[in-house]
Amino acid sequence: KEKNLIQIGEQIDIRFDSSVEKNSPLYFEPERKKVSVNIGENSLAFYKAVNKTDREITTMSVFNVTPHQAAKYFNKIECFCFEEQVLNPRESVEMPVSFFIDPSIKDDKFINNLEEITLSYTMFVR
Repeated sequence: KEKNLIQIGEQIDIRFDSSVEKNSPLYFEPERKKVSVNIGENSLAFYKAVNKTDREITTMSVFNVTPHQAAKYFNKIECFCFEEQVLNPRESVEMPVSFFIDPSIKDDKFINNLEEITLSYTMFVR
């Protein structure tokens, strides 16, 4: 085996990113910008969303994983992005993302020096 291949139990940094549409009535940010996780272990991260309006809104989130080659190894077990979220006026919510990095990432010779994966969400008002 080559020395630089990622090994099970090794850690990898996960960076969290968020965006909303211009002039959005939402505040939407990850609670932590970066965490180190053990490859193969379930991890939990939270995003915070706030409805800045005086009316109920329904949101939907789409995600992206970069680098693109790492996306197939990033497995979401539970995610607020799986369904619409209804936020009451001025409501603030914590939204969890349960995920793990598939250990087979260590066998991918195209990303064997990978140190960080970014999970990005864009939240839209429907």
